[in-house]
Amino acid sequence: MLSEKRINNTIYLMFHITECYTWKHNLTKEEFLELDKKCDILGYVSECPDVFDSLTDDEMMEEIDRYVSQY
Repeated sequence: MLSEKRINNTIYLMFHITECYTWKHNLTKEEFLELDKKCDILGYVSECPDVFDSLTDDEMMEEIDRYVSQY
């Protein structure tokens, strides 16, 4: 079972990645959510939050771009 701290960190990462990704790709929140329905970006983040913990914003966006490119 995940600790409350880990859950809060994961929620923050999901929010932060959404904000950064929409800004980087000039997307609305609705467009991001449509992309998320197709690629499950937020599911990826929630299942693998450790991947993102030590990354810079640019590195996070590169990781998400690589993930999305698989779809």
